[in-house]
Amino acid sequence: MTTEAVKPIAAPYVSHDAGALAGAVVLRPGTAVDRLVPLPGEPSPIADRALAQHAILLRTLRDRGVAVTELADERTTPTACLLADCAVLFADGALLARPAHVERRHEAAVVEAALGTLGIPVIGRIEAPGLLDGSDVIVAGNTVYVGVARGPQGQRQRSNAFGRRQLEAFASRTGKTVVELPIAADVLHLRNVFAVVGAATVIAAPEKVDLAGLSGMTVVELPRGEEYAAGVLPLGEKRVLANLRFRESLAIMRKAKIAVEAIDLWEFGKAGAGVFSLVLAVKRT
Repeated sequence: MTTEAVKPIAAPYVSHDAGALAGAVVLRPGTAVDRLVPLPGEPSPIADRALAQHAILLRTLRDRGVAVTELADERTTPTACLLADCAVLFADGALLARPAHVERRHEAAVVEAALGTLGIPVIGRIEAPGLLDGSDVIVAGNTVYVGVARGPQGQRQRSNAFGRRQLEAFASRTGKTVVELPIAADVLHLRNVFAVVGAATVIAAPEKVDLAGLSGMTVVELPRGEEYAAGVLPLGEKRVLANLRFRESLAIMRKAKIAVEAIDLWEFGKAGAGVFSLVLAVKRT
């Protein structure tokens, strides 16, 4: 399952999405990545380029001091590298998601096995008929944000009301409040258009996510046409790793005093996969 020896990771795991990233799990994509479904108007990803870009992502994380556990899965599917969909980490362990697509249930099982190898306990799981993707959930201290599709639910939507209710029940046991953020029906996940990048700072595409339920946060708004620029990977307080294709948004973030490191993940971006999609953060300090 893993391509390298791993060291157990001790709790606490993730208390806040803007905590300094210290540990992560990734899965090296295979040539099947060229079968990722592109966004409307985008060409299909090119596998060779995607693999090279993923290698740069791994090197960047390790260069920043992140302990990366790299998985290898002999049954690699096009979406296998999108590990963030499969689980949500809390301070005391992991909540396993339940993907809508049956073929992705195997991917969730691979992530569960990896968490066990790392000594990270599974403290909850979404059960049928609940559906929930980890990329629709953001943990920010005592607040948990979850995306809810507005209007007719499109084929790309991954989570349902049953899954959200289970998430709410799970979070309430540890004193957390779940805040639902409506997102446009054509948005893949909440994390595509909304990110918590600091204790009091978020970046968001206001035309794609309803921020009425947000309070006490500074919102850095991203422009139309670059809504998915919000799909960053927080590295720490107001520090993010972003896709360099969104040049106007990168300038806006930097003007807002957010330290941005941008790398080329163009092939994954064709399918709407943000940097967050490719990295399951398992330890933040």
